[in-house]
Amino acid sequence: MPIKYIPLFFAAFLFSCVQPIENFVQKDSNSYMTIEADIADDPELCKIRITGSANRILSVLSQPVTKAEVYILDNNGVKTIFKEAAKPLGTYLPPAGFVGKVGASYKLFVRTLIGNQYESTVETMKAVPEIENTIVRFEAFEQYAKVDPRRAGFTVYLDFKDLPNQGDYYMWNWKHYEKAQICKTCTDGARFDFVRTLDCVAPRFPNDNILNYLCDGNCWDISTNNDLNVFSDVLTNGQRVVGRQVARLPFDGYGFYYFRLEQRSVTKNTYSFYQSLISSVQSSGSLFDVPAETRFSLNIKSVTKPEERVLGIFNVFSVRKKIFNIDRRIGVPEGYTPITFSVPGEIYSCPPGSANCQDRTPCVEGSTRTKITPEGWVF
Repeated sequence: MPIKYIPLFFAAFLFSCVQPIENFVQKDSNSYMTIEADIADDPELCKIRITGSANRILSVLSQPVTKAEVYILDNNGVKTIFKEAAKPLGTYLPPAGFVGKVGASYKLFVRTLIGNQYESTVETMKAVPEIENTIVRFEAFEQYAKVDPRRAGFTVYLDFKDLPNQGDYYMWNWKHYEKAQICKTCTDGARFDFVRTLDCVAPRFPNDNILNYLCDGNCWDISTNNDLNVFSDVLTNGQRVVGRQVARLPFDGYGFYYFRLEQRSVTKNTYSFYQSLISSVQSSGSLFDVPAETRFSLNIKSVTKPEERVLGIFNVFSVRKKIFNIDRRIGVPEGYTPITFSVPGEIYSCPPGSANCQDRTPCVEGSTRTKITPEGWVF
């Protein structure tokens, strides 16, 4: 049955209780291993991220688990080793050319540098139907004030034909790429060092000045959905699903909006994991009140410490993509204008007549930025 999609809280594990402190360690708090593993029939989406939450008050964010031995075995006994990427640390990638296959089964194995071992259950990749009709419609949610960015936006709906076998589970994710103009912002009076650090260097006496540096070439900012959107075919087995809401896009400009939608066929364990998180948030009313038990993995266990609780999920899925270039001038009723936000600070430029001056910074590759032209980019 359909599950209403709600904001996703998964990236960091926060401690909301006051804990005794001794030598900068929260004595009564626990540290958890988090394993987020994706095996897909799209090579771009195959990766494994391993982190550990820290109980030290100076390390409240999750820390990457490096130099681990990570591999998967398929149903034919073929072993595929995932090697750690240079950036970001704690991310492990398969060899070039690896791709998951529909109908194949996979099991994950992790051994950390200190000898802790983790294994997943066997998960089988199921086929996913094609995305059929899609509708993008401007809608205003009257419960929000006119100055609230959540009030006006573009809602994306789609149709698809559920597969005939009962027990299919679906999930939707999306990415937005936008041409970046500014590639570096230096605050507190800092300036970009083009020679040594290739980063902002603060002055001896900080001030309120903010300098923005333009990109030295093509660069795109990447944003992704903050929502969980999952679906079970328990009530619609083999039928055509019509008008499924899969995204809500902001009305922050009149220009074209590049949007790449992913329709995934996930396993029962993955569906149950995210459904549990959704249900907990709905009942508690707050993302920060979600109990830790809802985020413990349903398919990854510790071998060396059976009592250890592991966070995350081993996600094996097939995916179909659809790219939109949405014209946000269409369908907007009179009286609505985009809500935009000004960029603080000023654009840095070389003083007139200066020699060998640089005023543009490079596009640094990462999860939220790329210099690689997105597939289907037409602008």
